Amino acid sequence: MSERKNIYNWNHISNKLTRSQIDELKSYFKTYHRKCWAYKMATKRLKKWKLLGNSLSVIFATGGVASAIATSGVSLIAISTTSILIQTWMKHKNIDLKIHNCTYAYQSYEHLLNEIKDAFRSGEFQRNALITKMSSVDDYIVDITPVVDKYLLLYDKKFTG
Repeated sequence: MSERKNIYNWNHISNKLTRSQIDELKSYFKTYHRKCWAYKMATKRLKKWKLLGNSLSVIFATGGVASAIATSGVSLIAISTTSILIQTWMKHKNIDLKIHNCTYAYQSYEHLLNEIKDAFRSGEFQRNALITKMSSVDDYIVDITPVVDKYLLLYDKKFTG
């Protein structure tokens, strides 16, 4: 595995951990690194869609005003309608809420990754507490966030393939 694709790039693993605990923590880290990365990519994509929609809306609105001055307002209606349709599409797709929820998801997974790293470094692995926290975060995120399956497949290609 190349250095770029190695997700286990840490400077210290505690001697207090047994080999089975290290393997278990690595499997948890791999699972949550995958989820964190997928939601981060989904957030970036949604932000690009929002920027594109807002940019097109502004372009059409300013073009409509300029053409209204030049053509006495006939094209203003058509261009303003396009601008309104873009904004309506963004509201219908609920882009802002999806961005917020995906951001929450990847930040929550980053917190879990930090806790797993702390367990690696300190050697204080409290299995039941970590599993409880992981399952509660997973349950909540599955309920509120959009599906990011295509990013999970992309992750598999990038980091394992």
